[in-house]
Amino acid sequence: MLVALTGCLGCGKSTVLKILRELGVRTISADEIVHELLDSKEVKEEIKRLFGPDVFLKDGRVDRKRLAQRIFSNQKEREKLEGLLHPLVFRRIEKEYEKEPGRLMVAEIPLLFETDTQNRFSKVITVYAPLEVAIKRLKSRGMTREDIEARLKSQMPIEKKVERSDFVIDNSRGLKEIRKQVQQVLEKLQKGETRA
Repeated sequence: MLVALTGCLGCGKSTVLKILRELGVRTISADEIVHELLDSKEVKEEIKRLFGPDVFLKDGRVDRKRLAQRIFSNQKEREKLEGLLHPLVFRRIEKEYEKEPGRLMVAEIPLLFETDTQNRFSKVITVYAPLEVAIKRLKSRGMTREDIEARLKSQMPIEKKVERSDFVIDNSRGLKEIRKQVQQVLEKLQKGETRA
């Protein structure tokens, strides 16, 4: 079974993914795949063609910060980048899943509903946190309110994601509570239950 894990920025998707890994679940992260892709020669050439040389650092690496600023302030630019990266990300996830198709695998996909790709997965888990909690977390990581708001604007509101999910993990009550919820969801998935 291939399951998607999603949520909004600062909701705690990575924390949940880490707990799932610790519990022995096969996991994969779209963000980690993107990081690898941005280091590949073919993708860098395509980024240069689409966005020009000013989104690169002197050492030839993609300037992720500058690229993020460009795409989060301009929807057309964002769509160009997503058009390049998303098919490659999903190809990698499918390839990884096919290695052991009978075994549960959870894929962290931040923009699952925004890209209308939820139908590629058997089930969807959304990690929820109230907006102010998420903003506080992101500020503690050094992001400005302006950056946070620009990124959140490009995402579907968390409440809508919750409505469209099979399982919801509430990440506003501490690590111990999250761990408990992750275990409960995992048990339901292993039993084949369809809703939380």
